[in-house]
Amino acid sequence: MQPAGPDDVAPARALMLRVLEEDLGYGFRPEWHADVADPATAYLRTPGQVLLLARDDDGVLMGTTAVRTGGPRSPQVLVDRYAGRPVAQLVRVWVLAEHRRRGVARALVTAAARWAVTEGGYGTLCLHTDTAVPGAEAFWRSLPVVEVLDERVPGEQLQTVHFELDTAALLGAPRP
Repeated sequence: MQPAGPDDVAPARALMLRVLEEDLGYGFRPEWHADVADPATAYLRTPGQVLLLARDDDGVLMGTTAVRTGGPRSPQVLVDRYAGRPVAQLVRVWVLAEHRRRGVARALVTAAARWAVTEGGYGTLCLHTDTAVPGAEAFWRSLPVVEVLDERVPGEQLQTVHFELDTAALLGAPRP
């Protein structure tokens, strides 16, 4: 796992766009994906944020994840929950289908959690997932997470559940 550099922006963006289309099924949506539109500004030029990449031994890009400062902008209950706290969001944990089931996503999450705690100085790392994506909910529940809010509504396209990642448990750090 390595932080993205300027030469990584185009391939990382291409991977993200592919996942949005092939796996999530709704493609790029500017209102949701400003960081995908301009990863260099979002992650290379914004303090407290990082884009991490997973590559195989041949240098082939397999997946991404990012840490973004601040909590979610909605719903209000989460805005209130994270107000005034050193919080970041774990986002864009995306691995291409041909590289899945090899521990890539787990390694990305671990690297992002380590960065968030040691480099970012964040005390809380939150995330959301769309449980309609095959394997997404099971993956997150296999990690030390606490469910914070279940926004699933039967019949809706997005089936969102919000979690907090227990970084101390994931990283094997002693608890205070």
